[in-house]
Amino acid sequence: MNADFSSLPRIHSSLSSLMRLFTTIFTLFVSLVSSQLISDQLQAPNYCNASTLSCHWSGPVNSCCSPKYGLVVLALQWSPGYGPADEFTIHGLWPDTCAGRMAPTRGCDRSRNSNQIASIIRSKNTTVYNRMNMYWPSNKGDNNWFWSHEWTKHGTCVSTLRPTCYGANYEKYQDVIEYFQKILDLRDKYDLYGALNLNGVPPGRYYNVETIRAAIKKAFGANVKLDCIGNTLSEASLNFYVRGRDQYVITDVIQSGNCRGAVNYPKKY
Repeated sequence: MNADFSSLPRIHSSLSSLMRLFTTIFTLFVSLVSSQLISDQLQAPNYCNASTLSCHWSGPVNSCCSPKYGLVVLALQWSPGYGPADEFTIHGLWPDTCAGRMAPTRGCDRSRNSNQIASIIRSKNTTVYNRMNMYWPSNKGDNNWFWSHEWTKHGTCVSTLRPTCYGANYEKYQDVIEYFQKILDLRDKYDLYGALNLNGVPPGRYYNVETIRAAIKKAFGANVKLDCIGNTLSEASLNFYVRGRDQYVITDVIQSGNCRGAVNYPKKY
């Protein structure tokens, strides 16, 4: 039997065409995927230099990588009748300029203003919500108003939390949750009640203001701002620079506060 090989050239030609088509499609696919990855990397925070310290820039820095308002104030309250008996509660976390001036008083991004922060947090992260009820109570009785005010005025000014900084991975309200969770974590880390108690300054007595200040500096290595209502301690504030996007580095405060002389540090209950 004689084999007929006359059709082989046509088969070879068809296979070659298919291979060229496959190669073209594959090249286009790789190109599209690479372009998307590059786009995501340009927007996402993983391209940032994690060692950059706010207010210590040597040149222009992307505000997704290092906060535009690079000196940050953690304000903690001592309010009898509010929160646990052995805990300072939160007033807020406030981004300031490197010279210590306030960010815009009406916030920095009107598109993200909200008067329903409590509902947002409760729906997204019940753990954060429960911690806020415990450690961030309003002494005016309206937690949602308090938290919404703090987010709109201060949270929207944390430039590293802008939704565009997350790239394609951003989930709605991720910035809100991260802002409040970071504040809760800082309050836990910088336990002022514990620092004072361990250094011989428990509540229920009068102390010279410098005794209170020295106890906190001994614990955390930085000076604190102490504010009073009358002669009674009401608030203590710590200052931070930020390394990278969200690593807070304590530093001395610029102002010492209005407490003077003998200061009443009362028990809460």
